[in-house]
Amino acid sequence: MGSVFSVSISGDTLITQGCTYIAHQAGYLRGLPNKLDDLRSALNELEAVRNDVERRVDVAEHGGNVKRLDLVQAWLTSVDDSLSEARALIEAANENNGCFCGTVERYKFGKRIVNKKGQLAELASKGVSFDVVVERLATKPATLRPSGPLVGVETQFEEIWRCLEDDHVGVIGLYGMGGVGKTTLLTEIHNKLARSTIGFDYVIWVDVKRNQTLDEVQVSIGKKLGLDEAMLASENEHDKYEDISRILNGKKFILLLDNLWERFDLLKAGVPHPNEDNGCKILFTTRSEILCGQMEAHKKIKIGCLDPDKAWELFCNKVREDAMVNHPDIIALAKSVVKECGGLPLALVTVGRAMASKKTPQEWSHAIATLQRSASEFSGMEKEVLLLLKFSYDSLPNDAIKACLLRLALHPESSEVTKGRLIGEWFWCAEGLQSDHDAVDYVHLGYDIIGTLLSTCLLEQAADDERYVRMHDVVRDMVLWVSSECRKQKNTYLVEAELGLQKVPGVGKWNNARVISLMYNKIEEITEEPVCPNLEELRLGHNSLKKIAPGFFSSMGALRVLDLSHNENLTELPLEVCQLVSLENINLEFTGIRRLPVELRKLVKLKVLDITGTSQLTVIPRHVLSSLSALRALRMASCGSTNQMQEDNVISGGNELLIDEVRQLSNLIVIDLTLRSDHAFSLFLSFKDLMICTKALCIQRLKDSTSLDIMFIEVAKNLEWLSISDCENLASLSITTQNETQNSNASGTINGCGPTIKQWPCFKKLLVIEVRRCPRLKDLTVMCFAPNLEFVEIMFCDGLEKVLATADLVGSGGETPTPFAKLRMLWLVNLPQLTSICDKTLPFPVLNKVIVLSCPRLKSLPVNSRRAEGPKIKMWTEENWWNGLQWENEATANTFATDFDTSSFFKDKSQIRL
Repeated sequence: MGSVFSVSISGDTLITQGCTYIAHQAGYLRGLPNKLDDLRSALNELEAVRNDVERRVDVAEHGGNVKRLDLVQAWLTSVDDSLSEARALIEAANENNGCFCGTVERYKFGKRIVNKKGQLAELASKGVSFDVVVERLATKPATLRPSGPLVGVETQFEEIWRCLEDDHVGVIGLYGMGGVGKTTLLTEIHNKLARSTIGFDYVIWVDVKRNQTLDEVQVSIGKKLGLDEAMLASENEHDKYEDISRILNGKKFILLLDNLWERFDLLKAGVPHPNEDNGCKILFTTRSEILCGQMEAHKKIKIGCLDPDKAWELFCNKVREDAMVNHPDIIALAKSVVKECGGLPLALVTVGRAMASKKTPQEWSHAIATLQRSASEFSGMEKEVLLLLKFSYDSLPNDAIKACLLRLALHPESSEVTKGRLIGEWFWCAEGLQSDHDAVDYVHLGYDIIGTLLSTCLLEQAADDERYVRMHDVVRDMVLWVSSECRKQKNTYLVEAELGLQKVPGVGKWNNARVISLMYNKIEEITEEPVCPNLEELRLGHNSLKKIAPGFFSSMGALRVLDLSHNENLTELPLEVCQLVSLENINLEFTGIRRLPVELRKLVKLKVLDITGTSQLTVIPRHVLSSLSALRALRMASCGSTNQMQEDNVISGGNELLIDEVRQLSNLIVIDLTLRSDHAFSLFLSFKDLMICTKALCIQRLKDSTSLDIMFIEVAKNLEWLSISDCENLASLSITTQNETQNSNASGTINGCGPTIKQWPCFKKLLVIEVRRCPRLKDLTVMCFAPNLEFVEIMFCDGLEKVLATADLVGSGGETPTPFAKLRMLWLVNLPQLTSICDKTLPFPVLNKVIVLSCPRLKSLPVNSRRAEGPKIKMWTEENWWNGLQWENEATANTFATDFDTSSFFKDKSQIRL
């Protein structure tokens, strides 16, 4: 049978438990208003806790790269539901004023209130207990950016990567001209970072637009950090600063800024400054080297154009192979096209794409002609290349800098021009015609302008000589295009320099022309009569002009600048020129002009007249020069003259009348003079204002002087070029100080046995010294006092024994000067008694050209194996003389076996042509 289960319960216990249950249930019926108050308190408390949690979540999420915990999100959802239900209960009670019809209904409502209050309290307790409300997300990997082939910049890429791995380099600036490939290089760096495990928490790329504000840069950075775009748009600059710095502080990041145009204070943006401790990096691209300094770059890396081989490789990447193999001539033509692009990657790509479908030599020849004459007309060049480069031009600070850039654009493609010449052309053809700068001001200003153009990569330093600058061919195309107002008004600037022209081209296009440059061509005769009423500047220099027909200048009433220089066969200045009353600058240097017409005095606005090197010039009528009262620059070094004194000719005799003529020019700030007698030189020394204006001085035919005191240079403080020639009795060059007289001995050196020099004189401005046909001179030791000499030429001085006798020079402290520290060129020709260049060895740090011819007694050079690093020295000399040189030791001989370029040696004297 089944089992029996029995339970025994005490009657008292049963009664007690029943009473408790009844009392608890009855509690739901009593004190309903108090229970509603308790519910409201619990609701308010939970709302406060929820707000605190939400605030913690928002702050954390605001910092980016985090996500709220699922547990927290579930809690927030439950809180919202429970709060809604609690509010509904309170609202129901309010609607019934706390009165319910039946006991059962009242019981149920009270029970719901009590239970909801408990639920709210439990949720509030749980919310308070959250230690962590978000979790950190894994850093989002950088997205690869589209990129093209990396050609020719592999070395720079490796250098940049080494900088990224170097803890000592935090800020890196890449600079170079527009279109050179800086963005391509930066993109490759970014993509390698995206693929690598170099250890950056954030890889941030920002495209910087011109005139972009700091606030806009902050928005770009913030978006890359995952900050909400709408929130960023609504915040002020300080709020963005706090958001960005909160994320980046303590993190290792790299910020890549592409195309900076101006300095940004990234600290104000919230970006911590890179240092060795945080390991962060900032890498930016710009067109300005100056900006690299302003951004405090620890490393500046210039991105230059491609070498010819790499340029050809990039071009071939864009031109289909079948486009160049259809005809045997196309390869050579294609290489000419590549040359026109000057190694600029953007131009190579643009031109390459355009030529991909060209299959005949005629098409390729047309492309070359178009690129040479008007690159803007070549397909794609204006929109894709010139407009990009124009940004750099537009960003130049002022019109004076733009005018200087235009000066060089008027020269042939790839021309290298000295900074001094460029400054002179800029000032005397543009700026100086409208300004009141003095001679010193304009030189300093000019060098500052050239520095700006170099730093913005619109000019380039010549490869082997820092005195020269050049302009990239495509930059030149851009400047000429912009100067013609981006071709909205065509033919305002007509530049066809060094194109082999034999006649003046297309005068029918001259109607709108303002500037025409036909320099470095082969034009012999001009027969045309152009109509060009707007023409302001005409450059016909470096041609083969013999004749200019009447009528050529007749319509050029607005002409301000006329350049006829370096036309040796041009013997007459057309009288029409003297009717051009607007002329302000005439350049006739190194022409065959034989006389200046008296009608020239009509040019009362003329400010610049250059007749340098006009060796055939024999007549300048009296009162012509003095009538040109506006003259500011008169260049007439090495111009001709007639030996016989003529009362109506200022360049006759020793040029004494010339001194009287030019001293009347009150506006003069620059003059170059040739003086041909002791009397003329004495007159010159009596006019201090004239001496101060003198830049170049040729002293010739001093028949009565046996000694020349060169201390006059301290008064002629702007003298840069000194030439002394044909002084048959001149035996010494002496120095007389203010405090004491140091008489020179017969050789022209300061007497080493006499009192020592307390302070060496210093002719800082002197750059060039030429001495020719002075047979009694024994040395030229006075050159020691010109520390900045760049060029020394000594020729046909039969008695010269030493160039510098430095052993005879002793300072008050026992020191001797170190000469030729900046010498670049040294010419020693036909010096039969020369035995020594200097008593001691010299470093010659920048010497790069030496001519030694017919100096048979010179057996050694003042150099040793410790010569400072410098350029390779190119020698012009006889091979036998070189082979007979005596060196200090074998090490010196070995050093200069490589330091000297002997490719220009002459086998014998019959090869020498001076």
